[in-house]
Amino acid sequence: MIKVLIADDEYIMRQGLKYMINWEDEGYGIVGEASNGQEALKLTQELSPHIIICDIVMPVLDGVDFSQLIHENYPNIQLIILSGYDKFEYVRNTLINGAVDYILKPTLTPDGMRSTLKKASERIPGCCPDKRDKGNILGRSVERYLIGQARELPVERLSQRFPYGCYQFYAVNIKRENTARARNLQAVSITKVLYQKIERELQEFKNVNYLQMLLREEVACILLNYDESCSVKVMMQLKQLNDKLLDICSSLLGVCSRRFVSYRQLYDIYQRDITENVDKAFYYPNIKLLMAEDLEKDTKKVKKERFDFAAYNQMLNCKQYENAAKLLMDYGSRCIEAKVDVYGLKNQIKNMIYHFMEYLELSDSDMEEKRYEFFTRLNQAAYSIEFMEAVRDILGQLVAMAGVEKEPNADRMERLLYYIAENYKEDLKLADLSEAFNMNYYYLSAYFNQEMKESFSDYLNRIRIRQACSLLEETNMPISEVGSEVGYSDHSYFCRVFKKITGRTPSEWKKLQRC
Repeated sequence: MIKVLIADDEYIMRQGLKYMINWEDEGYGIVGEASNGQEALKLTQELSPHIIICDIVMPVLDGVDFSQLIHENYPNIQLIILSGYDKFEYVRNTLINGAVDYILKPTLTPDGMRSTLKKASERIPGCCPDKRDKGNILGRSVERYLIGQARELPVERLSQRFPYGCYQFYAVNIKRENTARARNLQAVSITKVLYQKIERELQEFKNVNYLQMLLREEVACILLNYDESCSVKVMMQLKQLNDKLLDICSSLLGVCSRRFVSYRQLYDIYQRDITENVDKAFYYPNIKLLMAEDLEKDTKKVKKERFDFAAYNQMLNCKQYENAAKLLMDYGSRCIEAKVDVYGLKNQIKNMIYHFMEYLELSDSDMEEKRYEFFTRLNQAAYSIEFMEAVRDILGQLVAMAGVEKEPNADRMERLLYYIAENYKEDLKLADLSEAFNMNYYYLSAYFNQEMKESFSDYLNRIRIRQACSLLEETNMPISEVGSEVGYSDHSYFCRVFKKITGRTPSEWKKLQRC
């Protein structure tokens, strides 16, 4: 469902907009209201709306300035401007700032609102509210129940639709792939493609009843109902469905709930098996179909600790920047081990990094530039290992900006690169270089980035893959041994890095060189 925020200083106007159309039936949900631009900015950060309907004349922060801030900081949010004046010049700046359209309040109609919302939604990666089955009343009722918007299920209709004794959920988080594509500036949403692909594949399921839903913005979720005797076949079909979705989006993680026997368990199973696991691709880069019942057996419960903000703040106050960085890194590592909520983890780390930056006395422009650079990198980290590498590099830069070891020796980088060239086959880590050269770990991270214009891990991967290419071209060494020879103990990780750097798999590269 597409989230909409309304910002207008007139209470009557806000109420009128809320009841002008049946938002939910159209595929939208009003998630908040603001009476001025400043309040709308705060709600934007908290609620992450897809569309903002904004009055151009508001107290504290007017619509023109508000639209500029949204355009600069949240370029994917679509703005619809409301104006009481039929003067194009009055709203011209908001259109320059990326507003979808402006609507004159005196001429506002339900059809006009639907048309403008449709125009806005078509510009949102990953959102297609008007493409869903509006006649699927049962599915919409179950959706509302699962996300907590309804307290009761339509039991009679559910019993008629689902006569069998076995229930199961299957879900994938489509938002991950849309986010990944947004990194490459490909404003192409594949939500519609995946959703329709699932729908087509489900039609091949025999003796299975199902409801297809789109929950929490972009979680494609299927509720299946079948006879227990068909459970093995259904599981096989779900694996085949998951494989076909992976052909479209290689970064997706499918999640299967445990089987259950009553619709009364819908909410509990959904919350425990789907909600808690559908975002866990962040923690499982090598798993493509996660079975909730297996995860419960294999996962040890690690208690998440509270971050010691008082100690962190005290370290920053006393200019103990390295200690503060280590405290935050250690906390992040423990959170990763505990497999905490990804959204919450990223937000907390971003807040602590921003707090660190506030102690560095940066200019407003530098502060905003670094904030955008750091937060973008953290948001785009697809897996936990990438995320912690980003956190480490960012903290290294912050420690360096605080003034630690500003003047390295002129020949230091040359000696560092020679050391890497001699030891790249080993399990080489930045900590090894830090110890070998007696350099502060965080400073070394920032220094390497500054001098080489890439992180240590990226540089090491390039060196290793370059050598792997030579081995594939010049020898008959099996691909599995090539990865180990150049320093990769995990074959699947080697293949993934190889394709990322060369654009081809090792086997494709080898065939190409032999042609």
